[in-house]
Amino acid sequence: MGNIYTTQPELVEQLQMKMDKEKFYRLFGIRMANEGDGYDLTGERRHEIRLEQEQHENLDEYGKSISVAESRPISTTPTPVSWLGGLSFVERLGNPGTVAELHRRCHDMMPQTFDGFRLSVNRTLGNYLTVGHTLHAGNKPQSIDCQFNCSYQGDQQNDLTGEPYPMLISEVDARGNVTANLMHFIAPRWRAKLSATVLDSMMHNSRLFLDYFGEDYSCTCVLSNIDVMQRMGVFVASYLQQVTAQLALGVDIIYQREDIVPGGQAALVSAVGRYQQDNRQWSAMLSMHALELCYTQFYGQSLGASVQLQANILKRQAISRLCYHCHMPDAGFSFRGGIDTRGVISAVCEKRLEPLPIMLQLSGKMNHLSSRFRFGVGLILG
Repeated sequence: MGNIYTTQPELVEQLQMKMDKEKFYRLFGIRMANEGDGYDLTGERRHEIRLEQEQHENLDEYGKSISVAESRPISTTPTPVSWLGGLSFVERLGNPGTVAELHRRCHDMMPQTFDGFRLSVNRTLGNYLTVGHTLHAGNKPQSIDCQFNCSYQGDQQNDLTGEPYPMLISEVDARGNVTANLMHFIAPRWRAKLSATVLDSMMHNSRLFLDYFGEDYSCTCVLSNIDVMQRMGVFVASYLQQVTAQLALGVDIIYQREDIVPGGQAALVSAVGRYQQDNRQWSAMLSMHALELCYTQFYGQSLGASVQLQANILKRQAISRLCYHCHMPDAGFSFRGGIDTRGVISAVCEKRLEPLPIMLQLSGKMNHLSSRFRFGVGLILG
């Protein structure tokens, strides 16, 4: 049997029209949406691009495709039954990621503001170790803080997520408070994370994450502030399934056992979902108590915008945010801005001062209802 494209000439014609359209756009300097924007493409789009590249390389003078299978050595390994282009249904879907990363694209566009003056000095020691100091002087005298941070990044890289491992990040301030995070892949599909915070020589926050990445699904278990003697703690279990190439559905369960909880224990079940289409993404999390909706869209390589809605059903309160992110890597410029329904406008601007190894940060946040304004200046050396 020849290649599937030789028996369907209309696919070749559609592909040729698409190529002409992209050439026409690039002639006027217009980049296609989601082209090199730095974000991961869906599994379906990756396979489409790979098939298109293979077909481009094998187009003959009559516009017909030469069979890719004929140009490769015959493999004796059986291939799964497919329904499009020689790819199995599971291969086309890909792993959806974890529930914790459901709204990541939307949250990354929100500006992280600060006030006062902040100075960060980072130094790389070798190929794996990085150390740094951070001095933050806020508007109040008691808000002055000095921190020392250290990070270690291993030379191994996971094939599924592309993350280097093992990774250790720690931070200590002038009062002796320590925060540490450890990430390691104990198996190709098993990722473990451990985070802990020590305040005033006492453990105040500890969490253990265990993620499993399947072919088209992911599972996560979280143990937070577990005290075996007091029988207290928080347990979180989540599951996310890639239903189609664009749609992922899942569930998130939270169980808490503490004295401050009415009845001593409580449980909350949430339904989660995400839909991706080219350069757009919709994500939602719904429970009996709360609701969160996010929409993100990218406009070419340098601009993106997002809308977020958070609602507390029990208290009958809601807040919406509109954020955007402009990123120009060649110019060393980044700008994040946002406004919400409370009348709060926030923005963070970052500019690398070439040829010096210095990045300038300007931060501003204004509340129109209370007439409060906060402004910050930061310098990052290294």
